[in-house]
Amino acid sequence: MGKIKVLPDQLCNQIAAGEVVERPAAVVKELVENSVDAASHRIRVLVHKGGRSLVRVVDDGEGMSPEDALLALERHATSKIASVQDLQNIRSMGFRGEALPSIAAVSRLEMITREKDAVFGVRILVEGGTIRTVDEVGCPPGTSVTVRDLFFNVPARRKFLRAVDTEAAHISDMFLRQALANPELSWQLVHQDRTVHDFPKAASLRDRAYQVFGATLAKSLFPVDFNTENVVIRGLVGPPELQRANARSLFLFVNKRPVKDALLTHAVLTAYDTLLPKGSYPFGILLLDVPPPLVDVNVHPTKREVRFRDPSLVLEMVRQALNEALASAMQASWARSFYVSSASLNPTGKSTAAREGQSALSSLPQADLHASKRVQPQPEPVQLTWLHRPMASPSDQELFGPSPPLNSSAVLGSSSLKILGQLACTYILLEAQDGLILIDQHAAHERICYERLRRTSSSSGSQRLAPPQVLDLPPVEGDALKRWLPDLQALGFEVEPLGGGSFVIHAMPSVLKPVDPGLLLRRLVEKTPAEDRTPRAELLEHLAHTAACHSSVRAGQRLQTEEIRHLLAELDALELSATCPHGRPLWWKITLDQIQRFFYRS
Repeated sequence: MGKIKVLPDQLCNQIAAGEVVERPAAVVKELVENSVDAASHRIRVLVHKGGRSLVRVVDDGEGMSPEDALLALERHATSKIASVQDLQNIRSMGFRGEALPSIAAVSRLEMITREKDAVFGVRILVEGGTIRTVDEVGCPPGTSVTVRDLFFNVPARRKFLRAVDTEAAHISDMFLRQALANPELSWQLVHQDRTVHDFPKAASLRDRAYQVFGATLAKSLFPVDFNTENVVIRGLVGPPELQRANARSLFLFVNKRPVKDALLTHAVLTAYDTLLPKGSYPFGILLLDVPPPLVDVNVHPTKREVRFRDPSLVLEMVRQALNEALASAMQASWARSFYVSSASLNPTGKSTAAREGQSALSSLPQADLHASKRVQPQPEPVQLTWLHRPMASPSDQELFGPSPPLNSSAVLGSSSLKILGQLACTYILLEAQDGLILIDQHAAHERICYERLRRTSSSSGSQRLAPPQVLDLPPVEGDALKRWLPDLQALGFEVEPLGGGSFVIHAMPSVLKPVDPGLLLRRLVEKTPAEDRTPRAELLEHLAHTAACHSSVRAGQRLQTEEIRHLLAELDALELSATCPHGRPLWWKITLDQIQRFFYRS
């Protein structure tokens, strides 16, 4: 008997479900895309227990006849393509005919649907991929699909589902992306009988951004409007100060399809290259309309990735579109800063910011406004580059010796040393008995802040905010913050959830007072893995890291002698003073012997 067997349809459907239905959010995505394809005007999503027990998607679209409804539950049955040529010209969200049978294979599914001109609709019940009943029913035009007990017959998959709030956050994130891609539709999301999002039909993408993100953020976004013969790029992007620590607030769409594409993300980062620090991401909503033959949407089971026929062309167009939008926005910003009150003008009649902005703009060749910054090789820590070196000079290792051990505390007592000054407003120079000590002022202050905060608890008191500060987060990050609220309260925060990803901050630990509380908590959730169940001690360290980074003395900041003395005194009081909280060395010593060897005096 042969070893090769044809798998039964039910098992095939469960295998397909493993590729398409990763979690409840994937169920919502597939059903919502079907509703969009059905020319709906209003789409309503109801969820219980993060989609574990119930997902229901109701639309007022075209609906289906009983015959089509039954066929839609068969594998690879679709109305959206009929030939290979159709596969190369896809405009619909769905097209494979896999979603409904895959979902039905791992749930208890009910579908009720009616065409507009039909007298009755049809109700079909499916359990684990097997059709149980088919009945005529009275129902409004459109389609309602209810999915109960997801993965009830695949317990191994069910065990991998996360907490209710986490799964709900993933559903909310997916829902927001669909709402942004389709502002002309009305959207509603209800979880546990509570309305989470309710977006009426919007006249434009900016109006939808107002609904989703609020007026404050939406008003700060710049428009993107770029057209070529084949590609249209439109959207809204944020100024550099809206930077984020991850790409969750970068909403990318290709032909209205939400995608996570490394090429597009790289193009966006390239456009912001000179405006953002390394590791930061801009806030943006970017929609690309590309002729279907130039993009392949059939490269991933969940269709969240695409492949472009000419990636370099798309990369350049996205970069050019963003460069033009940012250049126009910056010119407008500089123009506004030029007309300031007389109190802020210098004797020439121009503000410093306006003069510097105008000078910077006029000194750039026009072509350079749309060119990306060339990446410069970064030197190794404490690597010295000399303009001239004698042929017979010793090597760096021989000259400077090995770097000091990272757990070294030999720099303790630095406050008693003679202060020579600052180098490049970044390094403090001290004269020691046996050489020269360089201290990275930002790294030193970061370590001081970190140690101070690490030893602090809520017993130090809270500082009330007047007025309280509202914080809006993406759903996944909002879910993380909700889970940390009890621990944050124990540390001195008072944060009240408002629903969705919105919170109001009433108080913060007194020791954190110099730091903006909204920025602090935003950076905390952006830098921490979304599903990390952080213990309180580790959460405090995350807070200390973030707060120290945003309240420390900066590189490039000129310090007065007394400020340097105070910094050194605080540094001397630490048990560990060799590195900043990120592990970078904060001081370096060049001995007199090493200097003498360089000048051949030894």
